[in-house]
Amino acid sequence: MGNWIIIGLVGPIASGKGVIAEHLRIMDYTYQSLSDRVREETIRLGLESSRVNLQNVGNQLRKQYGPAVLAERTVKLLKSTKENTVIDSIRNPSELSYLRNNLKAIIIGVDAPEELRLKWYLDRARERGEDPATSKDFFTANLRDLGIGEDQSGQQVSACLAMADYIIHNTGSKQELCDQLIEIISSNNRRLK
Repeated sequence: MGNWIIIGLVGPIASGKGVIAEHLRIMDYTYQSLSDRVREETIRLGLESSRVNLQNVGNQLRKQYGPAVLAERTVKLLKSTKENTVIDSIRNPSELSYLRNNLKAIIIGVDAPEELRLKWYLDRARERGEDPATSKDFFTANLRDLGIGEDQSGQQVSACLAMADYIIHNTGSKQELCDQLIEIISSNNRRLK
């Protein structure tokens, strides 16, 4: 790619990735999400877009077409892109490696303490008017998302966080979260010059 920046985002459920992605959109970054490839397949299969179905379909796609398939499909959509881009929802090390190797993506991990993520998860579900979300729903989805009980083609957010170029710790305000992002972008812009 040229002098534009490709940022890949990884992090557990309700860690603040959406806040980071939205801030990058405001900064005129093009947005893509690996989860959109899963949603497209879920719709094609005629399934409800519940978290469990999305997790199952994503894992099925990785098993059938290889663990980097979601990244591969997203990169095809970006082939002619010559602008700053954020790619959200990295959940498998092969996806991360594919984006890093093929787009020279800077991988930013976003993490927050579990008790904060639980609160944000429940608040977000209420705001969206989603089915009643419970603490049990969060912990079940969170363990799977992190890679507990998942095979190599499944979700492996913990392994992806370990591979990230940067980790943003989301323990304060949204502004503090975005300030950490800006510092990362600024340091990379200095290196590109």
